[in-house]
Amino acid sequence: MASKQHKSAGKKVKPSGPAATAVLWGLDPSFGQAASEKGEAVREVLRELGVRVRVAAPARLGDAAGAFAGLVGYRPAFTDYAGPLPQGEFVLLCNLNNAQVDGFIAGCREAGCVVGAKAVLTPANRSWPLVRLIEAVSAEHARMNG
Repeated sequence: MASKQHKSAGKKVKPSGPAATAVLWGLDPSFGQAASEKGEAVREVLRELGVRVRVAAPARLGDAAGAFAGLVGYRPAFTDYAGPLPQGEFVLLCNLNNAQVDGFIAGCREAGCVVGAKAVLTPANRSWPLVRLIEAVSAEHARMNG
């Protein structure tokens, strides 16, 4: 006797939440050759983990971090960001589980492309404009490394 197949068999299943995403700043060709090479290595580590990569455009720095992460209820800012551009490199890890975060850190260390200033999206920082988050994390990183 043939078994009955479940109605959803063979259908694609939507993910239960927003996709794992990393937002990069200061790791693209516009920041120089070294940033470009390091950025490509960081992108490769993220690809191996199945994490989608987004490069933050200067005009979008005023958008809430949650908008970059694709969270429901967060939209891009109404106007383009026109303030000073943050210096240095930054990675914002959005919607990653602990194993993916650990894999990112270990993968970057192994590939020789460790990024100094990085953060994980949290309920406390998801409404911050990306530029504010970059500046706060970069300042904290600088204080810790003296």
